[in-house]
Amino acid sequence: MPKLTIDGKEIEVEDGLNLIQAAARIGIEVPHFCYHPSLSVVAQCRQCLVEVEGVPKVMPACNTFVREGLIVKTNSERAINARKATVEFTLINHPLDCPICDKGGECPLQLTTFKHGPGYSRFDGPEEKKVRRKYYLSDRIMYDPNRCIMCTRCVRFTEEITKTGELGFEGRAFRKKIVVFPGKTLDNELAGNVIDLCPVGALLDKDTLHEERVWYWKFTDTVCPLCSNGCNITVGVDPRKGRVARVRPRVNLEVNEYWICDRGRYEFKGIQGGKRLKEPIVRIGEGFETATWDKALHNISERIKRIKEEAPESVAFVGSPLLTNEELYLLLKLAKIVGINNVASNAGKVEGGKKFGLISTDPFPNSMGVRDMGFASDNDGIGEVIKSILKGKIRALYVVGEDLFQFVSQEERGRLTEALSKLSLLAVQDFKLTETVKLAHVILPGASPYEKDGTFTNDEGRVQRIKKAIPPPGDAKPDWEILLLLGKRFQKEGFIYINPSQVMLEISERIPEYKGMNYEKIGILGIKKRE
Repeated sequence: MPKLTIDGKEIEVEDGLNLIQAAARIGIEVPHFCYHPSLSVVAQCRQCLVEVEGVPKVMPACNTFVREGLIVKTNSERAINARKATVEFTLINHPLDCPICDKGGECPLQLTTFKHGPGYSRFDGPEEKKVRRKYYLSDRIMYDPNRCIMCTRCVRFTEEITKTGELGFEGRAFRKKIVVFPGKTLDNELAGNVIDLCPVGALLDKDTLHEERVWYWKFTDTVCPLCSNGCNITVGVDPRKGRVARVRPRVNLEVNEYWICDRGRYEFKGIQGGKRLKEPIVRIGEGFETATWDKALHNISERIKRIKEEAPESVAFVGSPLLTNEELYLLLKLAKIVGINNVASNAGKVEGGKKFGLISTDPFPNSMGVRDMGFASDNDGIGEVIKSILKGKIRALYVVGEDLFQFVSQEERGRLTEALSKLSLLAVQDFKLTETVKLAHVILPGASPYEKDGTFTNDEGRVQRIKKAIPPPGDAKPDWEILLLLGKRFQKEGFIYINPSQVMLEISERIPEYKGMNYEKIGILGIKKRE
């Protein structure tokens, strides 16, 4: 491993690193625009210029690699003046519109200008800058060529990561701009990542165009719930509207590297939106009325107890792979305490390789958790419960986060509706209105994956934390809390948890694959479960 000196500090690093990476190891930031660790090095923005002893001119740190005895100065007068000149050159035609730019507050160019710029402009006014028309690269991505600094990150992304090659550039000097190749459209399933890659406000998301300023948003690191890959994400919440406003990738080299797919980026609206359940509801005759939590839970517990005494095998519980490990565990624990053996869930499978290494054929975030917690799934799961319902063997059914109509054909929907209508008890706990909810005797409003804490286990066995980004609407509660309240009505001493982390501690004691696991060990990047 070569030893080198950066700003008077001697370090030893592995071979193959460039000076940007080596400097970062000791907390020294070398500003850059075109460089990205997952893309090829082009050294064209020239913002990372540093002085290397023995070399007569300043060198780009992104394209200068470590070697034994190298002496580098990032804070010498030559390096500082070179970077100031580069910032000034970059800003020659860049518009002075930071107050209205969506990138303001998280813009690398803005930050670099403050830290490394000359502090003044030799232009008399903005009227001397060249102005070009904005246009859309796709139905979701707007391009402002006036702000573009031609770092070509977006172009290299489509060439090297997705290998779809939609983007290129045309023109020269200030006329140079990013374009979509004729006959192509920027519609690959990772296209939204070019917005994150852009170091300025040149590529913007149409969905959040001119929304709230970024410094007012609340950001939460969590995990995408839209497939079994478990991509790490950062959720941005707009405090004015009280909802999730955007989703961006969070770096985890073991799971999703630097990217997320467009489904994870945009389809949070399908989970968070729609017709949400906000209060407990009890069926009265042919109608419904809102109820207190106490009344709704009492209704469920008393009916289950009565039916269980009359016909023990006629009660069934159904859980969803959208539930966390903690919630699945509590549902199973409740079933065991009540003495119910008919407990099932659904679980998907990863068939073939993942597209772009990210997009799984299993649409559920916690299929692995369903299997690990001990649910009957696949052919022995929900399908068997539905068969029992259709045969009239089930009298009481408690469904958490699942819509049974997704598991039957169009021809069978009528039969299932009739069978569910004949149940003595159909209790449904969910965060959105489904066909199953419409037939329920008791409805308990739960929380979406963006509204609660817990863990998911991805398809490679990595246990990762999800975190509450926003509270559930109305009087709704996280599912683990609802199961806790219901469980206390059957055995109070068995459900004395205060938070999901305590449930995980019990899981680690009872389930061998999770032995020794806790939230501190899981951390922000997750850990692999035991084989």
